[in-house]
Amino acid sequence: MRNPYAAAVYGALAPRSINPPNAVLAALNRLVWLPKFGPPFAVVSSDFSVEKVELERPWLLMTAWRVGLDGSVTSVEGAKSVVEHRMYMRNPLAKVSVVVPKPHRLVPVFVTAKDATGVAAEVLQELGLLYAKIVLGDYGGRLYVLDVDPVPPVEAKEEAYAVAELV
Repeated sequence: MRNPYAAAVYGALAPRSINPPNAVLAALNRLVWLPKFGPPFAVVSSDFSVEKVELERPWLLMTAWRVGLDGSVTSVEGAKSVVEHRMYMRNPLAKVSVVVPKPHRLVPVFVTAKDATGVAAEVLQELGLLYAKIVLGDYGGRLYVLDVDPVPPVEAKEEAYAVAELV
């Protein structure tokens, strides 16, 4: 299922789902896992508070709830514009933004509870997920978690085998 919110709802109806609905919801709320596994961050909930964020540019501006509206900004004016747009969207999950320094590179990994190691294994265990796609940000050799997709599309044959073995 591509929509993680629908997956959480349908998972609540199923007696056994691969990723339990509570785990899916915990992964979708970045403020559940970001303090432990993510880089230093600031939470922005109005267009005026962007000016108070004191991070090196460029920034990665994410929504606190995972709704697919993340992007990088390179100026306070750009950040204010993005936050202002999110404030006026009809989706209440888009109204709180999280600002982190933009990493040097992004490292996406597809992991299951059977094969995960390091910080990816810790994230799965902490959230109660059995599989996920985790995006790590490389900050000068130190990896932090930037995103957790609790119902990622299975795109490669190896991923399909890993999920089938898990099930």
